[in-house]
Amino acid sequence: MQEGFVITEGVACAPAVIFKNDPPTVNIVHISPEDVEDEITLYQTTLERTHRLFLEEKNNVQSVVAREFLDVAILYLTDSYVKKLIEDRIRNELCNAESAVMRCYHDYINELISLNDPFVMHNEFEIHNLAETLVLELRKKKVTIPDITEDSILVCNNITPAQFLTMNTQHIKGVLLEDGNTQSHLAIVLRSSKIPAIFNVSNATKLIAPGTNVLVDAYANRVYLDPLDELIWQANKNAQKYHKVSESAIDIIKPMMAQYKTSSDGERMRILANINSISEITKLAYLPSSGIGLFRTEFLFMNCSHEPDEEEQYQVYRRIMNMLPSNYEITFRTFDFNADKLPLYMSMSSAFSVDTNQHQRKTLITQLRAILRASAQRQIRIMFPMVAEYEETKELIELYNSVKQSLTSEGHDTGRVKIGIMIETPAGALMSDSLAPLVDFFSIGTNDLTQYTEACSREAATHRNDELTPAVLKLICLTVKNARKHHIPVCICGELVHNLNYLALFISIGLRDFSVAPFYLNKLLEKIHELEVKIDLNLEAKINAILTKKEIINLNNSLIAQNFGHSGIID
Repeated sequence: MQEGFVITEGVACAPAVIFKNDPPTVNIVHISPEDVEDEITLYQTTLERTHRLFLEEKNNVQSVVAREFLDVAILYLTDSYVKKLIEDRIRNELCNAESAVMRCYHDYINELISLNDPFVMHNEFEIHNLAETLVLELRKKKVTIPDITEDSILVCNNITPAQFLTMNTQHIKGVLLEDGNTQSHLAIVLRSSKIPAIFNVSNATKLIAPGTNVLVDAYANRVYLDPLDELIWQANKNAQKYHKVSESAIDIIKPMMAQYKTSSDGERMRILANINSISEITKLAYLPSSGIGLFRTEFLFMNCSHEPDEEEQYQVYRRIMNMLPSNYEITFRTFDFNADKLPLYMSMSSAFSVDTNQHQRKTLITQLRAILRASAQRQIRIMFPMVAEYEETKELIELYNSVKQSLTSEGHDTGRVKIGIMIETPAGALMSDSLAPLVDFFSIGTNDLTQYTEACSREAATHRNDELTPAVLKLICLTVKNARKHHIPVCICGELVHNLNYLALFISIGLRDFSVAPFYLNKLLEKIHELEVKIDLNLEAKINAILTKKEIINLNNSLIAQNFGHSGIID
């Protein structure tokens, strides 16, 4: 079967259990004025019954995470503002309760998202599911959760974290999902449970029959149906190399260094790794890379029940740095707890910038102190996410310098640190000429850049993150141009980099550092060494003239064809 997105690596083989969670189809049914109060009463009694069911479910589940997800559902279920919206719509539009529920929750979510409410953005999927649950309760139906009593591979088209956690997860050995976001609540839950999982496996519930023996190889990102014993044996054997390195039994992990290649203008290109956890570091011993281009520090503390203090963070960062050679560069991104990434100890998203509140400023200072203390005797990089304004960047640099000076006065060696920012909003790209002189490097985050440029929801952006659009291309080109103008390096990370069909174009623009998930390191290295892209002096004008996505593909293909005489499309 085709590749998807690996969420949790591992190998598992077991019979399939299929869970189809199709949203109910709701039609607007007009009612007579005499039936309005009966329809409102139906909604109110259903609301009360659903509330009781959620409370009972919360009391019965053992998982703390599941209870927290149910708390979110109860919060929006009992919201008096939404309740009034639904009742008013039934009364004013003379419509049935089902359509009023679905439309009011949809309008309510869009209303709050338009106000950039981070809590709603984070829980958008769960709120939509709440509306569907209410509709099913109005029909006196409910989603039947599979009773999993034996080892199984769970295959589903759609599932919420709360639904997953109410299952007997002890017997779930692997998960295949037709849809899904790599940074969603469900992905976080699966990573914490260490269940091998692959998302975006197209038509999985249609292609896999219940009881089919399924091999999930989430190291190789492959799914096999009714595999032969030899294939199962080989997959398990290949997986063993990832477990040869024990974190507790080794002092330093020596990464397989990527073979450098220079571009046609003589500049060296680097292949870097995106890392989310300490366990992923061990993979660097078997995969080529020139450093860690993005260490997402928020994932280190995602399962903490309390906010980690300076000493707790220091011990984690020191362990990471002790695991890698001193000449292996690590780029730590400061906490980016945003729409789809909240730790257990947080109830709302926080953009950790110095112009918000004192608690967030204190959190950032604590993290900077911990990283700087752990960086003694080595060179690292620290970068701030979601930076777009000149004043904000200056304040962040001043805050960093203040923290470093304070540690120095206390007698701490803070090592050699370079400071950078992520360019992941249109504002950041447009301001890049002014921001570049303030920092040591840029890193372009294509996922958020795509979402904010194209003005789409996170769910829609998930399906577009590997598709380059004219507007995003022009912002990337502008950012790279300004970085090179001020002689600072610029890296690119995100799903766009995983789509190797754009690699020739990115190299021609002037990008030299590429940071990808570990799974893509070998593919990226191979493709970089295969390509010989000549610098096109008229490229900027050609990019500025682009109007469609098809023109982007044509331009990329022409850059490759100039050297090889073929399109270079990756099969």
